[in-house]
Parts: sequence; C-alpha cells; structure tokens
Amino acid sequence: MVYKRWYDKYSELNSLLSLLEGIDSNLIDVISQDFLQIIMSKYKDKFDSAMIDLSSTAPKRYNRWYDLNYNLHTSIEFLKTLNDNEKEELINAFISSIMSFVTNVDNV
Repeated sequence: MVYKRWYDKYSELNSLLSLLEGIDSNLIDVISQDFLQIIMSKYKDKFDSAMIDLSSTAPKRYNRWYDLNYNLHTSIEFLKTLNDNEKEELINAFISSIMSFVTNVDNV
C-alpha cells in the first residue's frame, strides 16, 4: 500500500491528527505541551539527539496545519524518529492525554 503522508501508515495517529485539526488553537497549545511532557518522560535521551538532527534538517517553510504550533510540530516530527513499537506506545499515550482533556474540559 502506498501512503501519501508518513503518518497515514498509522491509523491511530492519522485519526488523532484529524481530531486535533478541528480543535481550537488555544486548546492545541495545552495539548501539545502535554505531548512534549509525555515525550520527555518516556524518551528524554532520544528526544535530545533527535532535536539536534531535526534542527539541522528543518524545512525552509512549513506547509502542514500542525506546523503552525511549534510544540505539536516537534512532537509529530519526533514520532518519525521512533521504531514502530515506540510509535505505537507514544501514540497511545497521546490518545490517553486527549481523553483526559476531553473528560476534564472544565480544567482547561
């Protein structure tokens, strides 16, 4: 199967991004900060080295909707650096995070 975008291969991530695309930018800020906290708690060493690599190959311009939020962009780009098992684990953690925001919407 041919995928248009790298994350189309991961149905859960594709669904998560589709959901996030329709969310208010202020809530995206809060959610994406939480995503970075999840990454740092699980993959700090990998994150540090990945950020060095990502910063050296940063695109000249950002075309995707999630590129407009630096934290979300960073989280999604970091996912690319992980193996499939790690991706699945992190995507599930992101989904759990979203669920906690949905169930605690009054706290945001």
